Amino acid sequence: MGALTAAFYGTIALAPLYLVPLQIAATNRGHHTMRISSVFAALLITVWQIVLLSRAGAMSAGTLALGLSAPAAMILALVLMALPRFERIPFAIRALAGGALASLVCLPSFIAAAGDEGVKNIFMAAFSSASSAVGAEVPDTEALWSAIKTGVASSFGAIVFIFLFASAWIGSRLGSFRRTIADGDIPTLKTYHLPVPLLWFLLGAWAALLVNRFYPSFVLSAVALNATTALSICYGVQGLAIANALAERAGLAPVARLIMPLVLILLVASGIAGFIAIGVLALLGTLETWIPFRTATSKGDTP
Repeated sequence: MGALTAAFYGTIALAPLYLVPLQIAATNRGHHTMRISSVFAALLITVWQIVLLSRAGAMSAGTLALGLSAPAAMILALVLMALPRFERIPFAIRALAGGALASLVCLPSFIAAAGDEGVKNIFMAAFSSASSAVGAEVPDTEALWSAIKTGVASSFGAIVFIFLFASAWIGSRLGSFRRTIADGDIPTLKTYHLPVPLLWFLLGAWAALLVNRFYPSFVLSAVALNATTALSICYGVQGLAIANALAERAGLAPVARLIMPLVLILLVASGIAGFIAIGVLALLGTLETWIPFRTATSKGDTP
């Protein structure tokens, strides 16, 4: 599984799934096997990154730190999320904490990379080549580099959270087909519930975005955007769980099981319409804090 993790990371098409084999290892064989697989994967990825950077003539302190810190930090966060001592902590909380931890571990590398001319030249060369290939005008490099840094700061933490959340969930589902240890602590869609206090963090993140409109701050904006995105995804999944429960109640359980994964993929890939739909799901998930959609009955019984 460690070799498979490194192989996935070395590709483009399968890179988003590179953490899944590690979670499968934990689900099938326990946390000890996951740790061994993780160390092996980290070593292979390190060697692979060094070879790639050397062959591309882009080896520098900034590029090396950037290339190694992100995968290592996410592997570490996934391993910590799966620790048996944390199994009583709600899954979403562990995923959020893992995303925050991995982001903080990577932060010094990103700060170093932002001031590294080698990293800047790699990005500028890539964008110049892409612009020339499509016949577009090459943008102002300084403005483009500033936009890249702002975009990364505003979304990196949320992206890391999505990797951890999705990888742990998918890996636990795939690994459960040949489970040899006790039932895992990662919920199914049917049992997915968020703790009520998490709502205050969601409201606080949105409030921070509002404050940033009147008192602009780069740090506040980056933290608030990452937190808002990650928390909204948590509640969007809860909204999806509610939709699935309502479909089952209406007698559409087999259909719901078939189309729910497809709907989720289409929402993520459909641009603005997808963001709107995810926002509606997040609102639905948030409302379950007060309205027990999944336990209420059509006969008006007390939930």
